[in-house]
Amino acid sequence: MPKLLFDPMKHPDWIPPQTTAWYANLALETGGYKYPWKSVFDEPRAEVIFADKIAACLHENSRVLDVGCGHGEFTRTFACRAKEVVGIDAVEGYIASAKEGAAKSLTFLVMDAEEPLPFPVDSFDVVYTKKGPWLFHKGNDEGHRVIKPGGMALGLYHCGTDGGLRSHFPGLYSPLPDNYLGEIKAKFERQLSESNLQKVELQIFEEVEYLSRPEDVLIKKCFGQKETLKEVVWQECLKDVEEIFLRHATSRGLKVVNYHALMIGRAT
Repeated sequence: MPKLLFDPMKHPDWIPPQTTAWYANLALETGGYKYPWKSVFDEPRAEVIFADKIAACLHENSRVLDVGCGHGEFTRTFACRAKEVVGIDAVEGYIASAKEGAAKSLTFLVMDAEEPLPFPVDSFDVVYTKKGPWLFHKGNDEGHRVIKPGGMALGLYHCGTDGGLRSHFPGLYSPLPDNYLGEIKAKFERQLSESNLQKVELQIFEEVEYLSRPEDVLIKKCFGQKETLKEVVWQECLKDVEEIFLRHATSRGLKVVNYHALMIGRAT
């Protein structure tokens, strides 16, 4: 039986990912939502697939809303493809980073997407989010209010990582539930059906990534956590992780699989 490694999620300093405190700590330490571990990917990457889907919806007069834009790196992809792209995020540190050197077609605003938005009715041709808030859920009419009739709503969500990662490092990573991908698909099917959008596409897909070094296993796990916790995890786990990594790594690194959900709907 593989050795059970230290579980950082049981440490009192653990910050649950994707919470307000987690985003605030990430912005404080890095100034943006940037993956700090080193890795290489098989093509196409999930973000490239998503960017292509968004680009296919654009024309030179398009107005675009990026919900939960982070530090704006992905938002900049569309600066020359649309008339205007507006990025909103609740974390001031992210928006401060996004505004640095922004093109004239880009606007970045500090804004809570769960609050009423200061945009007129039918403002945007495209509304998208990459791991951020989905504006078209029950009890929130803001998405439908600001998107134009026939406009496109797109969402990309990371749904976990495995591909052997969890069996290689038990304790540090927990097993995924049985029928995990089936449950994920059902969840996003419900979310899209409850959005009052015409379904265009729902896809659950895999992205293959190779972690470059043993410490990247720990960096991935502790993304967004405080330095004090990282010090504990490195002390408790690094030696064992190095041994396991060397046993299973390929010439490209340690193969892992990231699961993503892609939703596309059309406003009626």
